[in-house]
This record gives sequence, structure tokens and C-alpha cells, in this order.
Amino acid sequence: MPFRMRVSSVVDKGPDLSLHGQLVEGSYMGPETVLICDENGRWVHSMITQHSIEFPKGWPVVPGDGSTLILSIAKPSSEFELDRSRLVIGHGAVTSNSNRVDISATLDDPAFWAIWLPLHLNCEELPEPSLAWRVTGSEADKAYIERFQSQWDSGAWPFIRFGLQDDRYVEIEYAASIEYQSRVWIGTGEGPRVLLGYDSGHFSFPTMRIQELLDLAERMDCHPAASLLLLDGAYLVEGEPFPLDVVARWLRQSPGFQDTCLDVVLRGFAENVVPGLRWESTENRGWINNSQYSQRNPTSPMSILCDEDFQFIRNFFRLRAD
Repeated sequence: MPFRMRVSSVVDKGPDLSLHGQLVEGSYMGPETVLICDENGRWVHSMITQHSIEFPKGWPVVPGDGSTLILSIAKPSSEFELDRSRLVIGHGAVTSNSNRVDISATLDDPAFWAIWLPLHLNCEELPEPSLAWRVTGSEADKAYIERFQSQWDSGAWPFIRFGLQDDRYVEIEYAASIEYQSRVWIGTGEGPRVLLGYDSGHFSFPTMRIQELLDLAERMDCHPAASLLLLDGAYLVEGEPFPLDVVARWLRQSPGFQDTCLDVVLRGFAENVVPGLRWESTENRGWINNSQYSQRNPTSPMSILCDEDFQFIRNFFRLRAD
């Protein structure tokens, strides 16, 4: 739920206003667009440029946790004067954009894999992980600017869609709002569309169980290595076996991948284990988890999902027996 904050003090910092206050509703998960009211009663849009927290108790920030949220908000104009009696209203961390570009064809290019998969490989054995796909770091940076940054600068958001039977799909959307988010969606044609999670500076993971990913991989009509792009959000539970042979096959099918790097990359992916993570199968909501950052945790203040969304997720994954 988008946050609402009661303002206790305001400091004019020139281009920004520094607002101290406490939440009265929703949760604050990171920079987003907001509505603020001026002294003439006019509501205007602005954006949070940075934040800090006094007396932090955890993340995200929620009402009644005893913390003071300090937001730097861009002034809509040099003459703007804030009405401190009105709440600051957030728009939520997940915004939309009708200007989108399908870049699914780029999965045939080694540079695509050299851009995204190394983000989740942190090991001394591969100091320049993009080379696993025969792409140098500078070449990957250039491809990133040409294929992603240029789209964002023009106002467009790239996305990749993986088809399933019954007009269903899995989609990765590379969103550029206040912060960059790599979002995982599921949906049906022109029908419902539900967020499973996203990677960003203020991530919302896990998106799915590893078994759900394996089942999807068998059903998706797309590039044979596409499931690798969903692997980072499929956290492993402690003691859960990593599907080594399957992921090895996906890696070998990713364009440009060098088999000599296979063992190192597999070890990096196999470390995606989260201590304390638990999944539970429920009748009404399907599989839910206990991660405070997950969309699929109905008690998480970061989740924007309603009961209908959980039921859609349950039915989506029930196409294959649990």
C-alpha cells in the first residue's frame, strides 16, 4: 500500500525540501513519486530524491515503528511553499508505463547475457564475469547503453515475454521509474497481470520456488536459456538441492557461453540460499513465504498483492501439479 506521511518539520534546501515525519499508513520502501500540497491547496506531483531514517527499526518503514523518516523531495517550483498540515502521499514503488518495447529478440545476442547474468555472480574466480559469454566488460557496458539506457532515456521500458499455453505468459520488465527495477510478471493475454517480485536497490524477492521455475521452464515457448533470467528470484531454502544438471543445460544454451566457465558459474548460482526462508502451501493463496521483502508474503508491507492476485498465482502454477 502506498505510504502517507504526517510532516513534523520542513527545511528548505533550495532545489529540495527536507521533510521530517512519521508514516500514518502504508509502508515506505524507497524513492518514489509523491503528491504534496502547497499553501494554496493545490496538489502537485514531485519525486523523492533521497531519504534517511532516524531511529530505524527495520525495513520497510511502517507506521508505529518509532522511526522518523527524512525525505528530500524536489520542489515543483522555486516559489513552492508546502502546506505542512497535509499528508505527503506516495504513489507506490511499482509504477507503470504504456511506452514499452519488446526486446525478446536480443536473447540471441551474447551481450545480453553478459549484461544481466554477471550481476548475480560474485566470485574471485571470475573477476570479469562477462567474459564467460566472450564479451568484455567494456563491450557489455556499451551494449547496456545502446539497448537499455537509450530506451529509458527516450521514455520507453524494454521487456521480454515468455509464452505458455492458454495465452499465459511470464514477463521480465526492465522499468526505469524513480529507481531501476527488473520486474517479474505473470499474466494472461489481455486479462490479469500480477507482479511476482523485482530486483532493484530495494528488491522484492523471492519471486517463486525453484520447483515452480523448473515447471515453468518445461512449458515456456521461448529461448532455451530464458529460465536463467528467473533464477535469481528463485531463492533456495536451506538444505534444498540445487538443480545442477538443468541449470548447466540452460547455461550451455545461452549464446556465447564458454563451457570452461561452467563450474565457476554454477557454484555462484548455487549460493542463492536464504537462511530462514520458508514456503507454505495454503488452500486459498497457494504457495506463500515468510520473507519480509517478498510480494508472495501476504503479511509483508512490501507486497502490493490482494487476495485475487494470490489466487491468480495459485491457479497459474497449478497448471502443473505441485
